[in-house]
Amino acid sequence: MVHWIYRTRAGLAQIVPAPHGFAIVFDGEKLEYHASPAAAAQALANGTVFWPSASNPSELGIPDDIDEWERIP
Repeated sequence: MVHWIYRTRAGLAQIVPAPHGFAIVFDGEKLEYHASPAAAAQALANGTVFWPSASNPSELGIPDDIDEWERIP
């Protein structure tokens, strides 16, 4: 199962395949789902995803280009 990871100062961001698209996972908590890995990366980088803490994901330097994430086969 291919997935993508990006390490931030606040924790590990992941994009993983899910039954209905791709899930954004941060520190083990699923945040939301998107149709593609690229859409998930953009939403997380732009800070438009549901975020359970007071911090803003757009302030963590997460790239919006999925090619800048580490791809794990």
